[in-house]
Amino acid sequence: MYTVAYAENGIEDAANDEAVLKEQLKRYEEFGMIYDSDKDVLYYNGKLVRWFEDYYELSAEEWAGIDFFNENGVVDVYAVRDFSNLIQHDDGSFDPSGKVVGLKEFSDKEFAERDINAIKNPPREVCYAGEGGPLTADKAQAIADEYAAFGVTYDVNIDQWYFNGEKVRFFQDVLISNGESLTGGNFHGAIRSSWSADGTVDIYTVRDFTHLDASGNGTLTGVEKFSQAEFDERTQRELQTQRELQTNSGKCVVG
Repeated sequence: MYTVAYAENGIEDAANDEAVLKEQLKRYEEFGMIYDSDKDVLYYNGKLVRWFEDYYELSAEEWAGIDFFNENGVVDVYAVRDFSNLIQHDDGSFDPSGKVVGLKEFSDKEFAERDINAIKNPPREVCYAGEGGPLTADKAQAIADEYAAFGVTYDVNIDQWYFNGEKVRFFQDVLISNGESLTGGNFHGAIRSSWSADGTVDIYTVRDFTHLDASGNGTLTGVEKFSQAEFDERTQRELQTQRELQTNSGKCVVG
């Protein structure tokens, strides 16, 4: 499975961090939506929120944002963003997220027609924004060519990455970064990642973000293995995530 996730303030791991989630949702308080972290619920103008979404477009096929689901809620809500004055970064690129300027309720008709079963039983990649699924041969080759010098290869026939011949379980490539910690709540950038359940090694890239490549990403300078302790910790997080997905509410935070 291959995914590109874009984030304002975190990545997949941060979605399970209560402190980060609480901080993410604080931005909506001025518009009447409050997060009760003790009960893990949202209220909009005093009404319990069932579904909340705040998405913004990155490209014709890519979106980022945040959503939240509580089956017992009585109102569905969405964020309204202003894209008329985009913030420009130091590198000349523009922040596609715009600015949240308000919240609105979905209509009664939209509330009634929402597919709750799809939210309750999402595919694993629901908490990512970007491209998912097996790579096409051409795209796989283009991506793999960049990693080849550092011992990383890809078998498109079985959708599997290898590092020096060993099957890769988790592969994280921070393509663009503002230099902030990925889980500290202030990260802005783009991450390419993949997961293969039967892999035996977790790896990550090293990039020089002061020198961008032709694609606008940091220049790739190396690929490293996560430590055994990090591998074991990620194993426990994955098991916990799977348990939550089987019982759960379906929250997703990606920016």
